[in-house]
Amino acid sequence: MGKTIPSGTQIIKLSKNELSLFRKALRKEDKKIFDRLFSYAKFHSQAVGSSGSINPVESIIFSILIEMEKEIQELKNGKKKASDP
Repeated sequence: MGKTIPSGTQIIKLSKNELSLFRKALRKEDKKIFDRLFSYAKFHSQAVGSSGSINPVESIIFSILIEMEKEIQELKNGKKKASDP
């Protein structure tokens, strides 16, 4: 049988778990931001899983950056939703 390839969601979860000691050392308000950043990566879990990257954290970070850039553009254009945090 062949090797099972983890899904993008599994890769993101594993990477977050690997950073658990880092997260634990953060201040309370920074932990919330850390969690929010990883939630951004989940929007791109299919791309993370499909990237085949040797270092999946690169794909996760890029996914986070994409979502942050989208948010910046929405703020610049005045299109931020009232329901968003």
